[in-house]
Amino acid sequence: MKVTIKQIASESGVSSSTVSRYLNQGYVSDAAAKKIAAVIKKYNYIPNSFARNLKAEESSYVGVIIPRMDLPSVMEKLDGIDCELRKHGLQILLINTELDDQREINSLYSLVQNNVAGIIVLSSNVTSEHCSISKEHSIPIIFVGQNNNHVYTVGHDNYLAGKQLAEALLSYEHKSITFLGVAEQNIPVGVQRKRGVVETFEESGVSVQEVQTSFTLDDAYETGLKILKKPESSLYVAATDQIAAGLYNAAQELDLAIGKEISIAGFGGYNTSRYLFPLLTTVDFHHRDVGRTVAKLLYDRINFKEIPKDVKIETSVKIGNSVANLAH
Repeated sequence: MKVTIKQIASESGVSSSTVSRYLNQGYVSDAAAKKIAAVIKKYNYIPNSFARNLKAEESSYVGVIIPRMDLPSVMEKLDGIDCELRKHGLQILLINTELDDQREINSLYSLVQNNVAGIIVLSSNVTSEHCSISKEHSIPIIFVGQNNNHVYTVGHDNYLAGKQLAEALLSYEHKSITFLGVAEQNIPVGVQRKRGVVETFEESGVSVQEVQTSFTLDDAYETGLKILKKPESSLYVAATDQIAAGLYNAAQELDLAIGKEISIAGFGGYNTSRYLFPLLTTVDFHHRDVGRTVAKLLYDRINFKEIPKDVKIETSVKIGNSVANLAH
């Protein structure tokens, strides 16, 4: 039988608020404490420490809002966040928004109302409402992956990352290139990363076609089947390694030799990307380092230390065997 605080209060002859104070180590009289303890022992009652923690003045929970559960970049950031927070006795309270902007806003309000120690948001967009919540409440909030001067952020220079990859591939002398991107609503990936690639190639006299897909493996695979049936480019640059993996699947189904008949490059440097064959040429975004960094910064903010408003994590190109060198 599930025992409630109301039942304990009734049998102890005290109010429910007195039982709550007792469970949260607040002041109650010795006589009331003895009665409550006796009823708790009688039923072997175990209080909900999670609920008590959220009501306490100092919570040990950090809210982490993510856009999807199936993105390797998200999982690697979460791993870094969790490793760092556990060093400080903090636990993650995870919320998945499934790319629903309103659910993200509602989740922020919910976490603030539940008095978590701090909040990390892996957001696809930072709106004026995000900024208002961050400004109006004292709970520290840091956004990951977005650029906005009105909030604390940790991320990458996506334009530079795009430029780095394009510069590394210029010497391979591909003259027909397609960039597989995502919706421009996602500014860092949909706009800045793409612009870094396209502008760098075009400055060298190489035009780039653009094809839009989504972040999901399934959509990238379906897009790959359409554009690779009769390839119009020799090099396909994917906005993420997950999109690149979808292209790999499509190319293999169409019996196209990657790194020979067609070339593929990506962005991410996920742990899972190393299992692609041939090894994918990509830009490593060091997602675990991002997770560790944002967790360290949030812990400092929780403890009222000053932190930089915007932190950028460096990216690095990793050359694999997925891009044919046409200069040879």
